[in-house]
Amino acid sequence: MWIVVNIGCIECGVSSKIVGVFSDEARANATAERCQEEHSWREHGQNEFEVFLLPETDIIDAEYAEGSNVELRGRAL
Repeated sequence: MWIVVNIGCIECGVSSKIVGVFSDEARANATAERCQEEHSWREHGQNEFEVFLLPETDIIDAEYAEGSNVELRGRAL
């Protein structure tokens, strides 16, 4: 699964937002390109549209997991 994310501008206060989730990488890339052309300026600021491979669910990255009650690779922290 592929996710298209609108990365807003932290300096301008433009929000970030999930555009969509796709099973096809080519479709995700085409959507990101179209959005970049049509929506690069939104909420009075710059936007970037990026495609990411959707990671495994219910797992938090080790960098952010310390001190949380979430499971990290199947074991409680």
